[in-house]
Amino acid sequence: MVRVFFNIILILSISCTKESSSEFATGTSQDGIVGKWKLVEYSLSDGTALLKKNDVSSKNYIITFDDKGNVKSPDFPCTGKFTYDMSKLGNKGENNLQVSFAECSASEMVEYSIKGNADASIVDNNTLILNSETCDEPCTRIYRRLK
Repeated sequence: MVRVFFNIILILSISCTKESSSEFATGTSQDGIVGKWKLVEYSLSDGTALLKKNDVSSKNYIITFDDKGNVKSPDFPCTGKFTYDMSKLGNKGENNLQVSFAECSASEMVEYSIKGNADASIVDNNTLILNSETCDEPCTRIYRRLK
């Protein structure tokens, strides 16, 4: 009987361990764009009203914005610059986020690159939604803040 009890405790502790750890930030302890963000979803239109959502969290595309206006991105070998106007809500055409890499070119071409102008909105302090001005059809990049 004691052996069965210990086996149940062992199984419960192993199964709960994965659930409790998450790489993403929670709560409202941070605000603004400064921090590390991981791309989790990329949506684009095929020319119709339908958006195709792609889970890209396995690509491990992580961008970092610092408080000095620097940005790091995995598709650029150098540090870039960004400006973000928090007073704008990120509505279509506002382009409240501008990212440039003047010192280098992309080391790989990815359709979800952070470079350029975007309408940026931050939801619940931990979700960053970008809509690029270069898209003819709707396209959205969704990032989650990392701990």
